[in-house]
Amino acid sequence: MTEYRFGEFRFEVAAGAPGADPKQAGRLEVSIYQGGEPFLDMHGAPLRKVFPARAGERRVEQFCQRFATDDAFRTGTILKHAFACC
Repeated sequence: MTEYRFGEFRFEVAAGAPGADPKQAGRLEVSIYQGGEPFLDMHGAPLRKVFPARAGERRVEQFCQRFATDDAFRTGTILKHAFACC
Protein backbone atom coordinates (compact mmCIF):
# COMPACT_ATOMS: atom_id res chain seq x y z
CA MET A 1 0.00 0.00 0.00
CA THR A 2 1.21 3.49 -0.86
CA GLU A 3 0.40 6.56 1.18
CA TYR A 4 0.45 10.25 0.23
CA ARG A 5 0.08 13.28 2.51
CA PHE A 6 -0.78 16.78 1.36
CA GLY A 7 -1.69 19.30 4.06
CA GLU A 8 -4.42 17.90 6.28
CA PHE A 9 -5.26 15.13 3.79
CA ARG A 10 -3.90 11.60 3.78
CA PHE A 11 -4.46 9.18 0.92
CA GLU A 12 -4.07 5.40 1.08
CA VAL A 13 -3.60 3.72 -2.29
CA ALA A 14 -4.14 -0.03 -2.62
CA ALA A 15 -4.54 -2.40 -5.53
CA GLY A 16 -7.97 -3.94 -6.01
CA ALA A 17 -8.25 -7.27 -4.28
CA PRO A 18 -7.58 -10.07 -6.75
CA GLY A 19 -10.35 -12.67 -6.66
CA ALA A 20 -12.91 -10.38 -5.02
CA ASP A 21 -14.36 -8.90 -8.22
CA PRO A 22 -12.66 -9.53 -11.58
CA LYS A 23 -13.51 -5.99 -12.70
CA GLN A 24 -11.60 -4.54 -9.71
CA ALA A 25 -8.46 -6.71 -9.97
CA GLY A 26 -5.41 -4.60 -10.77
CA ARG A 27 -7.20 -1.29 -10.30
CA LEU A 28 -5.85 1.26 -7.85
CA GLU A 29 -8.23 2.39 -5.13
CA VAL A 30 -7.65 5.57 -3.14
CA SER A 31 -9.13 6.03 0.34
CA ILE A 32 -9.18 9.65 1.51
CA TYR A 33 -8.74 10.89 5.07
CA GLN A 34 -8.88 14.41 6.49
CA GLY A 35 -7.58 15.12 9.96
CA GLY A 36 -7.23 11.40 10.66
CA GLU A 37 -10.89 10.66 9.90
CA PRO A 38 -12.34 9.21 6.69
CA PHE A 39 -13.41 11.95 4.26
CA LEU A 40 -17.14 11.43 3.73
CA ASP A 41 -19.12 11.83 0.53
CA MET A 42 -22.52 13.51 0.29
CA HIS A 43 -24.20 10.25 1.34
CA GLY A 44 -22.13 9.99 4.53
CA ALA A 45 -19.96 7.12 3.28
CA PRO A 46 -16.14 7.20 3.13
CA LEU A 47 -15.09 8.68 -0.22
CA ARG A 48 -12.99 6.38 -2.40
CA LYS A 49 -11.68 6.88 -5.92
CA VAL A 50 -11.01 3.88 -8.14
CA PHE A 51 -8.66 4.24 -11.10
CA PRO A 52 -8.49 2.06 -14.22
CA ALA A 53 -5.91 -0.74 -14.21
CA ARG A 54 -3.77 1.16 -16.71
CA ALA A 55 -3.47 4.24 -14.45
CA GLY A 56 0.00 4.66 -13.04
CA GLU A 57 1.15 5.78 -9.62
CA ARG A 58 2.00 9.24 -11.00
CA ARG A 59 -1.59 9.83 -12.14
CA VAL A 60 -2.87 8.76 -8.73
CA GLU A 61 -0.41 11.04 -6.94
CA GLN A 62 -1.46 13.98 -9.13
CA PHE A 63 -5.12 13.32 -8.27
CA CYS A 64 -4.30 13.22 -4.54
CA GLN A 65 -2.31 16.44 -4.63
CA ARG A 66 -4.97 18.26 -6.63
CA PHE A 67 -7.78 16.97 -4.39
CA ALA A 68 -5.94 18.26 -1.31
CA THR A 69 -5.03 21.68 -2.71
CA ASP A 70 -7.80 22.67 -5.14
CA ASP A 71 -11.19 23.40 -3.54
CA ALA A 72 -13.03 23.54 -6.88
CA PHE A 73 -11.58 20.20 -8.00
CA ARG A 74 -12.46 18.62 -4.64
CA THR A 75 -16.05 19.91 -4.85
CA GLY A 76 -16.37 18.67 -8.44
CA THR A 77 -15.07 15.24 -7.47
CA ILE A 78 -17.53 15.01 -4.58
CA LEU A 79 -20.45 16.02 -6.85
CA LYS A 80 -19.48 13.54 -9.58
CA HIS A 81 -19.24 10.81 -6.97
CA ALA A 82 -22.65 11.73 -5.50
CA PHE A 83 -24.44 11.59 -8.86
CA ALA A 84 -22.61 8.51 -10.20
CA CYS A 85 -24.93 6.22 -8.28
CA CYS A 86 -28.15 7.76 -9.66
